[in-house]
Amino acid sequence: MKSIRKFLLINLLIAMTITTTLTAIGNYYLGQKNIKRHLDTLMVLSTLSYQALLGDDLHNRNLDKIQRALNLIPRKVANYYSDDLVHFNTLKCQNNFNFQVWNQEGKVLLHSMKQPELPLTQQKEGFVDIMANNKLWRVFAIHNKKTGINTALAERHETREQLGKLIAKDDIYITLFTFPLSGLLIWIIIGRGLSSLNRVAKEVSNRAPSYLEPVNIRGVPAEIKPVVDEINMLFHRLQQALEREKRFASDAAHELRTPLAALKTQAQVALKTEDLKEREIALQNVIASVDRSTHIVQQLLTLSRLVPEASHIDDSSEVNIAKLSAEVIARLAPTALDKQIDIELIAENEDLTVYGNATALSILIRNLVDNAIRYTPESGFVRVVIDENSEYVILRVIDNGPGIPAELRARVFERFFRVLGNQSPGSGLGLAIVKQIAKLHHAEVTLGTPINGIGLEVEVAFPKEKPAQTSSL
Repeated sequence: MKSIRKFLLINLLIAMTITTTLTAIGNYYLGQKNIKRHLDTLMVLSTLSYQALLGDDLHNRNLDKIQRALNLIPRKVANYYSDDLVHFNTLKCQNNFNFQVWNQEGKVLLHSMKQPELPLTQQKEGFVDIMANNKLWRVFAIHNKKTGINTALAERHETREQLGKLIAKDDIYITLFTFPLSGLLIWIIIGRGLSSLNRVAKEVSNRAPSYLEPVNIRGVPAEIKPVVDEINMLFHRLQQALEREKRFASDAAHELRTPLAALKTQAQVALKTEDLKEREIALQNVIASVDRSTHIVQQLLTLSRLVPEASHIDDSSEVNIAKLSAEVIARLAPTALDKQIDIELIAENEDLTVYGNATALSILIRNLVDNAIRYTPESGFVRVVIDENSEYVILRVIDNGPGIPAELRARVFERFFRVLGNQSPGSGLGLAIVKQIAKLHHAEVTLGTPINGIGLEVEVAFPKEKPAQTSSL
């Protein structure tokens, strides 16, 4: 299992290594440029200072005494350093700096503590790079026009490069020293940053299976909030699923109680009676009770499969609504013939399609046509009309049954609601299922009265355009 903390730690340290290396390289090259510029400035200032200290009366001064004092400088340096290594490096660096003072005839009047082997007397005024003994030197020379005295200061290029390397090396040492500390700090900071995830995980792990309330998002970082929101949405869906299961169980218990009781009663009658005709009637009632129970179970199972809170339709496609209606009517035709009901499909355009789930749309059409057949008296008619306008594909199911009063049309979509006085068999779930499937397909269901004023007309308007988001079954 991958660890976010280890992943971040390793990758952050790698990123730090790359950026630090690039920074060190950049600092080295930029530092070399700055060091050269700085040392050139010091050479100019030092040379001018030498010339100013020597003055214009250099010919009248004791040059041998000054030279002897210059030669004693290496021994005097030791008095200012207690560290032998520093003293050694200082003496080593002294050989990298040289100066000379000469007159117009080219005679050297003064020089640094060790006689330079460089031909500084040949240098012109200003800066120049020269090679001497396979070493590259940087030389700055000036000329005193009043006295004719020339002063030059020389420094080895190698000294400048060593200074840059020492600075870069010190940077590397500091980086290596701080790397473990950086790793520790990153580990602690990442741990504190991920503590909210641990809190959420602990809150979820300590929950009872039936506790599906949302996780508290107070104090949760913005980056983790979408994860917690999705967990809360999952809890919400699970809660609704559990509620549907409970509702299904209670609905099944409620609706099956009556037909099962009637089934038992009729079975007892059939067992006790000796009259063949009465036994036949009782057995027919048993079959009717079984049929009603089967119908109720089918309707309850269909309703339980509808998931209104989901965000897509499974196996969605373009469905030929006329062809699907013809298939449903063909399956229900025997029931209509038993009641001598004339059932008809009218579709001017047989190629009209709607976007959705074919199984769900088949259930919608079946419930509408089945309801129309159930509530239409014998020798009546049921018409299924498919039409369209600029925005919708419209499915209409028209019958000449008793219809539904206008004041009850909103309530018939409620579960188990049935109009009082209605003797037709049913469970009161058909229109609830139709309403739910239509909602999942972004369709509108309206109830009305046919033009002749008798019966019921159910209209389902499906949008022609494919919905941006559809619901799932």
